[in-house]
Amino acid sequence: MTRTKNYVAVYDRDPESDAWIVHIKGIAGCQTYGRSLRQAEARIREALALWLDRDPDGLSITPVWPSEFVDAAAQVSQARQVASAASRQAQATTEKAARKLERMGLSRRDAADILGISHQRVQQLLAS
Repeated sequence: MTRTKNYVAVYDRDPESDAWIVHIKGIAGCQTYGRSLRQAEARIREALALWLDRDPDGLSITPVWPSEFVDAAAQVSQARQVASAASRQAQATTEKAARKLERMGLSRRDAADILGISHQRVQQLLAS
């Protein structure tokens, strides 16, 4: 079994040209640029394939972006995880409240009005 070598593409943003400059770590001279990340990725894959005389689709390339961009993406990811957890908690709390209001004898429409959701949503919650 042959192991596929993983190459590392290092991306930097050039503020003067507003382009992405990218090179393959450990291979001097294997570099290119692109106006967008996608264009830079396609071009570095092509450049590396030509450098190695290999099929570009068979190459394994890991991108390394500037730390400030990685940090921004990590903050977004963390915020999405927090929002997702809060959404699950709100869902569970709403379902529990709908069940409680039903046990108290309220109609589904009245429970919906109190909870600020549609009566169809109350029906769905109680059916689950």
